[in-house]
Amino acid sequence: MAKKPQQPMSPQLRKQLHHASQQIKSGNATAVQSGLVLLSRKHPNIPLIFDLLTSCNNEMGRHEEAVIAGKRAIELDPKNQDTRIRYAMALQAFGQYEQALVECERALYLQPEFLQAYKTILSIHTDTANHPKCIETLKHIDEIIAKRELDPTEYMGITLNKARLSPKPLDPEPVIKELAPLAENESLPAGFRIIAYHQLGRLSDVIKEYDQAMSYWIKGNELNKPKWNPDIHSKYIDKLIQCWKGIEKVPTSTNNFDSSRLIFITGMMRSGTSMTEQMIAQLPTVTPGGEMNAITRAVFPFESVPNPLGGQVLPITRLIYNQRVVNKMAALASTLYNEVAQEGIVTDKQPHNMYMIPIISRMFPGCKIIHCARDAQDNCLSNFQQHFARSYPHTHDFYWLGRYHADYSRMMDSWRELPELEFLDLQYEETVADPETQSKRVCEFIGQPWSEDILNFHTSSRTVRTASRDQVRKPIYQSSVKRHTRYADHLAPLREGLGIDQG
Repeated sequence: MAKKPQQPMSPQLRKQLHHASQQIKSGNATAVQSGLVLLSRKHPNIPLIFDLLTSCNNEMGRHEEAVIAGKRAIELDPKNQDTRIRYAMALQAFGQYEQALVECERALYLQPEFLQAYKTILSIHTDTANHPKCIETLKHIDEIIAKRELDPTEYMGITLNKARLSPKPLDPEPVIKELAPLAENESLPAGFRIIAYHQLGRLSDVIKEYDQAMSYWIKGNELNKPKWNPDIHSKYIDKLIQCWKGIEKVPTSTNNFDSSRLIFITGMMRSGTSMTEQMIAQLPTVTPGGEMNAITRAVFPFESVPNPLGGQVLPITRLIYNQRVVNKMAALASTLYNEVAQEGIVTDKQPHNMYMIPIISRMFPGCKIIHCARDAQDNCLSNFQQHFARSYPHTHDFYWLGRYHADYSRMMDSWRELPELEFLDLQYEETVADPETQSKRVCEFIGQPWSEDILNFHTSSRTVRTASRDQVRKPIYQSSVKRHTRYADHLAPLREGLGIDQG
């Protein structure tokens, strides 16, 4: 079938797409995503629309949609190496590493010394911990940059990838020396600088320069620090908890979907959700879904009260959830779970499903919920140290994190009291201390036979597409337990937010 000719673009459309491009570059992908979808339907043969939609969805964490858009962009403009690399990056984010490498090679065929292609290859090999290939790719990059003056932004990107490769196979101290002045360079994009500060903090921690590490993390979190109000958030959580007292008044789904094959793994970010899913995923009957947005997508069209802080909409209007609505939400979400696997167990490890547990229990009666918990100070410190792909405003401030965790704790206490809920608490510290015993608890809870493969989850080729992807490729380690004691002198605001007596 011959490729349809590209549609010409009107000046108005060019202006729209330029605006969308600027918004995506500024971190406002959410603001233009729906508009780009409408434009893609109206102009199905303009590759730039699909190219922008690829980047937009990737920024929003909608990696499958990004891959679909990227594939269409390449079909329309197969000789555009930049478009092909953005498609490769979408494939990488979706965990399709082999195909992503193929697209990079195709881009290199179009432009043999295309630096962005080699940078993407380096990133993919870093994701998959293929250190020999990383070193080989770095040599190619060095050969290219030796022939020309490197743009500071390009140099930053390469150096950040070196940071990801440290402390193994690259020594951290030379990387720190190379990266530190780039982080301080105010002419570079703020997004790159933020990532650089977080990497500098991590590497300083590795070499046990703890005060210096904290200084870097604070700088990273203060740069472009978003607004967030813990008092408003607490009141919103009050309404959520109050809404679901007397949950039996909300009907359960009467759809034919087998809810017993769903396992929701939830809790605070950085509490062990990725590790737990990766362990369970070693069972032959389990297909890992990763951080799915099935529940939030199902709830969003029906919940009429916006989040006052502009974040995720929560189910706080109980009168909305009648039989018809619950059935419809369950049908919407189950379609997404069936896309992961038509049979057997599917896991959804979206941490923010912790807010949705009451409605999940009505949409999918008989599902199982594993709540991953961790020492509060360790958990909050880990959030503060982590640069997330998406914006989580509360993670930029220790006091905010403490308040957020306190609200999360009282919310989970309320959910444990809900009737007809199959719920398991899994403590991070207990899991890393005795993974065999705790994984057997999990297997008993989900009704599956235990396997020794669970203990070797770090060798699995199963895909992990979250901030924890590097950690779950390592054997279980206990070095993160009581890690906050190294930084005790800096954590007074966190302890205040948590309500910990500091006397």
